[in-house]
Amino acid sequence: MKELYTKNSKVFIGLYIFFIFGAAMGDWKVLNQALGALPKVISAGTLGLAGIYLLWSGNFKNLKAISRFAILFSSIIIGIILCSIIIWIMDLQSLSYILKGVSKISYQLLNIAILCAAVYMFEEKAAKYTFIGIASANFVIIILGAATTGIGGAIQDMIANITSFGANEVITNSTFIRAIEIHDITFVMGVFFIYFIFFCPGEKYRYVYAGIAMFLFIAGLKRIAFLSLALGVFFALFCMLLGPKGKARTVMLTAVMIVVFCYFYIFIIQKGYFTQFCTEHEIELNGRDRIYDYISQFYEVSPSYRGKGYEFCVQLLKSLKGTAGQVVDITAVHNDILKMYVEMGFWGFLAWILGYYVFQTHWYLSRCGEKVAVCFMAINIYMLITYMTDNTMFYYWSSMVIRLIPMCFFFAPVKEITLRKTNVLTMNKYEKWLYKKQQKDRKNQRKPRMQAPSQDNDLSFS
Repeated sequence: MKELYTKNSKVFIGLYIFFIFGAAMGDWKVLNQALGALPKVISAGTLGLAGIYLLWSGNFKNLKAISRFAILFSSIIIGIILCSIIIWIMDLQSLSYILKGVSKISYQLLNIAILCAAVYMFEEKAAKYTFIGIASANFVIIILGAATTGIGGAIQDMIANITSFGANEVITNSTFIRAIEIHDITFVMGVFFIYFIFFCPGEKYRYVYAGIAMFLFIAGLKRIAFLSLALGVFFALFCMLLGPKGKARTVMLTAVMIVVFCYFYIFIIQKGYFTQFCTEHEIELNGRDRIYDYISQFYEVSPSYRGKGYEFCVQLLKSLKGTAGQVVDITAVHNDILKMYVEMGFWGFLAWILGYYVFQTHWYLSRCGEKVAVCFMAINIYMLITYMTDNTMFYYWSSMVIRLIPMCFFFAPVKEITLRKTNVLTMNKYEKWLYKKQQKDRKNQRKPRMQAPSQDNDLSFS
C-alpha cells in the first residue's frame, strides 16, 4: 500500500490540484467581494494530505532538506514580526494593536507550510501541479467573465485591451476585462513562464506549459509585468553564457546591487523625483503619485528613522477613506519597497533586504548550488520590478510560488544527455565533451543532499 503514496499518485495529485484550484477561484472578483481571502483556506488541505502521507508511509525522505527551506523562509517573516513588535512597543501601542498587526502577516507562515508540504509529497513536480491548479482556475474565471459579454464580445474586448496595452478607458468600459483582471494570478504566470522556459529541463511539456502561462499573462495584462518579465528572462539568458564561478559571482553582485538600488529608489520617491519623471514622460501612475507624496511626510531617508511597524501604511490610508482628506479611492500603497521602508525603518529595512536578497542568495549558492541560485535570482528580479509599483510582495500566490520554484528546481534530477555512442574511443571531440559533461553531472548531482557544490560543476538550462 505504501507504493500508492508517491509523487505520481493520481489520488494525491488530483486532491492537491483541487485544493489549489479551489483556493485560486477565490481570486474571482465575485467570490473575492463576497468572501474575501476565505477561499485561500482550501489550500490548507495540502497539510492534511501530507500528514496522511507521512503517517501512512512513514516516509521521512527529504524532510531534513525541506525543513531547512522552511526555516529559511520563515526566518524572514519572523524577522519582520519581531522588528514590528519592537517598533510598536517603543511607540507604546496597545496589545490589541500589536496582535492585529502580527496576525496580518502570520498567514505567510501558513503559506510556507503549505508549499513545503507540497514539495514533500511531489518534489520537483509540485511546481507543475501548482501551475495546473492555478491556471485551471484562471481559465474558469475567463469563461465566467465571457458569459457576461458572449465569446465574441470577450474576444473583441481582449484584443482591444492588448492592442491598447491596457489603456484605462478600455478596462473601464469592459465588464469582461474588469472580471478577468486578477492581479495575483497574472503576476504568477510570469514567474511560471520563466520557470518552464529555463528551469525544468526534465519536464516533457515544458514549452506547452510556458505557452499557457504566457497566454494567461497577456490576458491579465499588467503593464509593469512586461518590463519585469523581460528583465527576468534577460538575466536567465545572460547567466547561460557564464561558467559556474561566473554565475555565482553574478547572482551575489546582483543581490548587493538590489540593496543599493532600493535605497536609491526610496530616496527619489521621497524627494519627488520619481513622480516628476513619470509626469514629464506622461507615464500613467493611476493615483500612485498622490499616495507617494502623501506618505512622504511620515518618513525620512535617514539612519535615525526607526519605522512605523507592519501594516502602518494600509491602516493610514484606510483611516482616510470616506473623509475629506482621502488621497485616492484605494487603501493599498502600490509600492512594496516604499511600504517596507516606511514600516520597518532604515535599519529594519536594511536587515530585511540583506536577509531576503543577499543572505538567501548566498544560502542557495552554498546549500543548493549555482543553478538554484540563478533560478532564485531570475524570478526575484522579475518580482522586484513589480514591487516598485504594486503590492505583490505578500500576495498569496506570488509569495508562495517564488519560494516553491527554487525548491522544486533543487529537487529536480539532472537531465540526462542523449549520447549516440557509448564507446569513448569512437567519439569525436564534441561527443567526448558531452560524455564527460554527463559523467560530471551524475557525479555532482546533489538531490536530495544539501551541501556546497563543486565549483567546477556547470549548469545546463537546456
